Amino acid sequence: MDKKAIDDAVKDMNCALKLDRKIVGVKFLFDEEGFAKADAKRLTGKMAYCVMVRTAMTGKRLKATVKNFGCMGGARALGMVELDEMSLSGRYYQKLGLYRDLATSKDVHRKMTFCRHRPYGVMVKPVEEYDEEPDVVLIATNPYNGMRIVQGYTHMFGFNTSLKMAGNQAICSECTAFPFESNDINVSLMCAGTRFKAKWDDGELAIGFPFNRFLSIVRGVHATLNLTEPNEKKTEIEARCHALNRKATIIEYNKNYWS
Repeated sequence: MDKKAIDDAVKDMNCALKLDRKIVGVKFLFDEEGFAKADAKRLTGKMAYCVMVRTAMTGKRLKATVKNFGCMGGARALGMVELDEMSLSGRYYQKLGLYRDLATSKDVHRKMTFCRHRPYGVMVKPVEEYDEEPDVVLIATNPYNGMRIVQGYTHMFGFNTSLKMAGNQAICSECTAFPFESNDINVSLMCAGTRFKAKWDDGELAIGFPFNRFLSIVRGVHATLNLTEPNEKKTEIEARCHALNRKATIIEYNKNYWS
Protein backbone atom coordinates (compact mmCIF):
# COMPACT_ATOMS: atom_id res chain seq x y z
CA MET A 1 0.00 0.00 0.00
CA ASP A 2 1.36 3.42 -0.88
CA LYS A 3 1.60 6.39 1.44
CA LYS A 4 -1.19 8.30 -0.30
CA ALA A 5 -3.64 5.48 0.40
CA ILE A 6 -2.66 5.56 4.06
CA ASP A 7 -2.98 9.35 4.23
CA ASP A 8 -6.38 9.29 2.52
CA ALA A 9 -7.67 6.59 4.90
CA VAL A 10 -6.58 8.63 7.93
CA LYS A 11 -8.29 11.74 6.55
CA ASP A 12 -11.45 9.79 5.75
CA MET A 13 -11.61 8.37 9.28
CA ASN A 14 -11.12 11.85 10.70
CA CYS A 15 -13.91 13.12 8.45
CA ALA A 16 -16.36 10.52 9.72
CA LEU A 17 -15.34 10.66 13.39
CA LYS A 18 -14.40 13.54 15.65
CA LEU A 19 -11.13 12.10 16.97
CA ASP A 20 -9.25 14.08 19.60
CA ARG A 21 -6.13 11.94 19.32
CA LYS A 22 -4.17 10.75 16.31
CA ILE A 23 -4.60 7.23 14.98
CA VAL A 24 -1.41 5.36 15.82
CA GLY A 25 0.42 2.57 14.03
CA VAL A 26 2.66 0.02 15.77
CA LYS A 27 5.43 -1.77 13.92
CA PHE A 28 7.60 -4.57 15.26
CA LEU A 29 11.29 -4.31 14.39
CA PHE A 30 13.05 -7.65 14.27
CA ASP A 31 16.74 -6.83 14.00
CA GLU A 32 19.23 -4.13 14.93
CA GLU A 33 19.58 -2.89 11.35
CA GLY A 34 15.84 -2.48 10.92
CA PHE A 35 15.64 -0.72 14.26
CA ALA A 36 18.40 1.71 13.30
CA LYS A 37 16.64 2.56 10.01
CA ALA A 38 13.22 3.02 11.60
CA ASP A 39 12.15 6.65 11.22
CA ALA A 40 11.48 7.57 14.84
CA LYS A 41 13.26 8.97 17.86
CA ARG A 42 14.89 6.31 20.00
CA LEU A 43 13.99 6.49 23.65
CA THR A 44 16.96 7.06 25.92
CA GLY A 45 15.17 6.34 29.20
CA LYS A 46 12.37 4.04 30.25
CA MET A 47 8.71 4.43 29.40
CA ALA A 48 5.70 2.17 29.69
CA TYR A 49 4.46 0.94 26.31
CA CYS A 50 1.02 2.45 26.87
CA VAL A 51 2.66 5.82 27.53
CA MET A 52 4.57 5.43 24.24
CA VAL A 53 1.22 4.96 22.51
CA ARG A 54 -0.35 7.91 24.33
CA THR A 55 2.67 10.06 23.37
CA ALA A 56 2.47 8.97 19.72
CA MET A 57 -1.17 10.05 19.69
CA THR A 58 0.07 13.63 20.16
CA GLY A 59 2.07 13.35 16.92
CA LYS A 60 5.44 12.11 18.18
CA ARG A 61 7.45 9.22 16.69
CA LEU A 62 9.10 6.80 19.11
CA LYS A 63 11.05 3.56 18.96
CA ALA A 64 12.24 1.41 21.82
CA THR A 65 14.10 -1.78 22.66
CA VAL A 66 13.36 -3.90 25.70
CA LYS A 67 15.83 -1.78 27.70
CA ASN A 68 13.46 1.16 27.29
CA PHE A 69 10.36 -0.61 28.58
CA GLY A 70 9.30 0.84 31.92
CA CYS A 71 6.58 -1.77 32.40
CA MET A 72 7.48 -5.43 32.08
CA GLY A 73 3.83 -6.37 31.61
CA GLY A 74 3.98 -4.54 28.29
CA ALA A 75 7.31 -6.12 27.43
CA ARG A 76 5.87 -9.58 28.04
CA ALA A 77 2.69 -8.87 26.06
CA LEU A 78 4.63 -7.65 23.01
CA GLY A 79 7.03 -10.60 23.15
CA MET A 80 10.03 -8.44 24.02
CA VAL A 81 10.94 -10.80 26.87
CA GLU A 82 10.29 -14.46 27.49
CA LEU A 83 7.47 -15.38 29.85
CA ASP A 84 8.89 -16.57 33.15
CA GLU A 85 7.53 -19.18 35.55
CA MET A 86 6.18 -16.51 37.89
CA SER A 87 3.90 -15.31 35.10
CA LEU A 88 3.06 -18.70 33.61
CA SER A 89 2.01 -20.09 36.98
CA GLY A 90 -0.34 -17.19 37.65
CA ARG A 91 1.61 -16.21 40.76
CA TYR A 92 2.50 -12.77 39.39
CA TYR A 93 -1.15 -11.75 39.09
CA GLN A 94 -1.95 -13.43 42.42
CA LYS A 95 0.83 -11.46 44.09
CA LEU A 96 -0.74 -8.24 42.80
CA GLY A 97 -4.06 -9.28 44.34
CA LEU A 98 -6.01 -8.77 41.11
CA TYR A 99 -7.74 -12.15 41.27
CA ARG A 100 -9.19 -14.10 44.15
CA ASP A 101 -6.92 -17.14 44.04
CA LEU A 102 -4.10 -18.80 42.12
CA ALA A 103 -6.38 -20.87 39.89
CA THR A 104 -8.20 -17.73 38.70
CA SER A 105 -4.91 -15.87 38.21
CA LYS A 106 -3.49 -18.72 36.16
CA ASP A 107 -6.68 -18.90 34.06
CA VAL A 108 -6.56 -15.17 33.31
CA HIS A 109 -2.91 -15.38 32.30
CA ARG A 110 -3.54 -18.43 30.12
CA LYS A 111 -6.35 -16.69 28.23
CA MET A 112 -4.58 -13.35 27.89
CA THR A 113 -2.72 -12.88 24.60
CA PHE A 114 1.07 -12.53 24.41
CA CYS A 115 2.90 -12.13 21.11
CA ARG A 116 4.66 -15.32 20.06
CA HIS A 117 7.77 -13.72 18.66
CA ARG A 118 10.90 -12.01 19.94
CA PRO A 119 11.35 -8.61 18.24
CA TYR A 120 14.43 -6.44 18.66
CA GLY A 121 12.28 -3.34 19.15
CA VAL A 122 9.01 -1.60 18.45
CA MET A 123 8.09 1.67 16.73
CA VAL A 124 5.00 3.71 17.57
CA LYS A 125 3.91 6.79 15.60
CA PRO A 126 0.87 8.29 13.86
CA VAL A 127 -0.32 6.12 10.99
CA GLU A 128 0.13 8.93 8.47
CA GLU A 129 3.83 9.11 9.39
CA TYR A 130 4.45 5.65 7.92
CA ASP A 131 5.86 5.15 4.44
CA GLU A 132 5.35 1.41 4.85
CA GLU A 133 2.54 -0.55 6.46
CA PRO A 134 2.56 -0.81 10.27
CA ASP A 135 1.43 -4.03 11.92
CA VAL A 136 -1.31 -2.82 14.28
CA VAL A 137 -3.51 0.28 14.40
CA LEU A 138 -4.61 1.80 17.71
CA ILE A 139 -7.38 4.31 18.33
CA ALA A 140 -8.30 5.87 21.69
CA THR A 141 -11.65 7.61 21.67
CA ASN A 142 -15.08 7.89 23.27
CA PRO A 143 -17.74 5.15 23.26
CA TYR A 144 -19.77 6.85 20.49
CA ASN A 145 -16.84 6.69 18.07
CA GLY A 146 -16.11 3.19 19.31
CA MET A 147 -19.66 2.23 18.33
CA ARG A 148 -19.18 3.69 14.86
CA ILE A 149 -15.89 1.85 14.33
CA VAL A 150 -17.51 -1.44 15.36
CA GLN A 151 -20.46 -0.70 13.05
CA GLY A 152 -18.00 -0.11 10.22
CA TYR A 153 -16.18 -3.34 11.03
CA THR A 154 -19.44 -5.31 11.17
CA HIS A 155 -20.59 -3.85 7.84
CA MET A 156 -17.45 -5.20 6.18
CA PHE A 157 -16.68 -8.39 8.12
CA GLY A 158 -19.86 -9.44 9.90
CA PHE A 159 -20.54 -10.17 13.56
CA ASN A 160 -17.44 -10.41 15.73
CA THR A 161 -17.53 -13.16 18.36
CA SER A 162 -13.94 -12.94 19.58
CA LEU A 163 -13.71 -9.67 21.52
CA LYS A 164 -11.45 -10.24 24.49
CA MET A 165 -11.08 -8.11 27.61
CA ALA A 166 -10.15 -8.40 31.24
CA GLY A 167 -9.69 -4.78 32.27
CA ASN A 168 -5.97 -5.55 32.53
CA GLN A 169 -3.01 -4.97 30.20
CA ALA A 170 -5.31 -2.95 27.97
CA ILE A 171 -3.03 -1.26 25.44
CA CYS A 172 -0.28 -3.88 25.33
CA SER A 173 -2.23 -7.15 25.33
CA GLU A 174 -5.86 -6.32 24.55
CA CYS A 175 -5.17 -3.73 21.83
CA THR A 176 -1.80 -4.78 20.39
CA ALA A 177 -0.92 -8.41 21.09
CA PHE A 178 -4.41 -9.84 20.60
CA PRO A 179 -5.16 -8.01 17.32
CA PHE A 180 -1.71 -8.95 16.01
CA GLU A 181 -1.94 -12.62 16.97
CA SER A 182 -5.61 -13.08 16.02
CA ASN A 183 -5.49 -10.87 12.91
CA ASP A 184 -8.71 -9.26 14.11
CA ILE A 185 -10.19 -6.29 15.96
CA ASN A 186 -10.48 -5.88 19.72
CA VAL A 187 -12.07 -3.32 22.02
CA SER A 188 -10.65 -2.50 25.44
CA LEU A 189 -12.19 -0.58 28.33
CA MET A 190 -8.62 0.26 29.37
CA CYS A 191 -7.05 -0.80 32.66
CA ALA A 192 -6.20 0.98 35.90
CA GLY A 193 -2.48 0.86 35.11
CA THR A 194 -2.69 2.65 31.79
CA ARG A 195 -5.29 5.13 33.04
CA PHE A 196 -2.85 6.12 35.78
CA LYS A 197 0.37 6.05 33.74
CA ALA A 198 -0.87 7.44 30.42
CA LYS A 199 -3.53 9.77 31.86
CA TRP A 200 -6.38 8.76 29.58
CA ASP A 201 -9.68 10.54 30.10
CA ASP A 202 -12.32 8.60 32.06
CA GLY A 203 -14.57 8.59 29.00
CA GLU A 204 -12.02 6.98 26.67
CA LEU A 205 -11.75 3.40 25.50
CA ALA A 206 -9.28 1.84 23.08
CA ILE A 207 -9.60 -0.17 19.89
CA GLY A 208 -6.87 -2.14 18.15
CA PHE A 209 -6.86 -4.02 14.87
CA PRO A 210 -4.30 -5.25 12.33
CA PHE A 211 -3.40 -2.67 9.73
CA ASN A 212 -4.68 -4.95 6.97
CA ARG A 213 -8.23 -4.17 8.18
CA PHE A 214 -7.78 -0.41 8.38
CA LEU A 215 -8.98 0.62 4.92
CA SER A 216 -11.95 -1.76 5.08
CA ILE A 217 -13.01 -0.43 8.47
CA VAL A 218 -12.78 3.15 7.19
CA ARG A 219 -14.94 2.20 4.21
CA GLY A 220 -17.40 0.51 6.54
CA VAL A 221 -17.63 3.58 8.77
CA HIS A 222 -18.47 5.72 5.73
CA ALA A 223 -20.85 3.13 4.29
CA THR A 224 -22.93 3.16 7.49
CA LEU A 225 -22.75 6.92 8.00
CA ASN A 226 -26.08 7.95 6.49
CA LEU A 227 -27.94 5.12 8.21
CA THR A 228 -26.58 5.76 11.70
CA GLU A 229 -25.83 9.45 12.17
CA PRO A 230 -28.41 12.12 13.10
CA ASN A 231 -28.63 15.32 11.08
CA GLU A 232 -26.57 17.41 13.51
CA LYS A 233 -23.65 15.00 13.32
CA LYS A 234 -23.92 14.82 9.54
CA THR A 235 -23.48 18.59 9.47
CA GLU A 236 -20.31 18.24 11.54
CA ILE A 237 -19.05 15.47 9.26
CA GLU A 238 -19.59 17.62 6.17
CA ALA A 239 -17.64 20.45 7.80
CA ARG A 240 -14.73 18.15 8.67
CA CYS A 241 -14.69 16.69 5.15
CA HIS A 242 -14.61 20.20 3.70
CA ALA A 243 -11.76 21.23 6.03
CA LEU A 244 -9.77 18.14 5.01
CA ASN A 245 -10.68 18.51 1.33
CA ARG A 246 -12.30 15.07 1.27
CA LYS A 247 -15.61 14.10 -0.32
CA ALA A 248 -15.67 10.40 0.31
CA THR A 249 -19.37 10.22 1.19
CA ILE A 250 -22.47 12.01 -0.13
CA ILE A 251 -24.36 13.10 2.98
CA GLU A 252 -28.08 12.34 2.95
CA TYR A 253 -30.11 14.22 5.54
CA ASN A 254 -33.30 12.93 7.21
CA LYS A 255 -32.20 9.38 6.53
CA ASN A 256 -31.23 6.77 9.11
CA TYR A 257 -32.38 3.30 10.09
CA TRP A 258 -33.75 4.19 13.52
CA SER A 259 -36.25 6.96 12.77
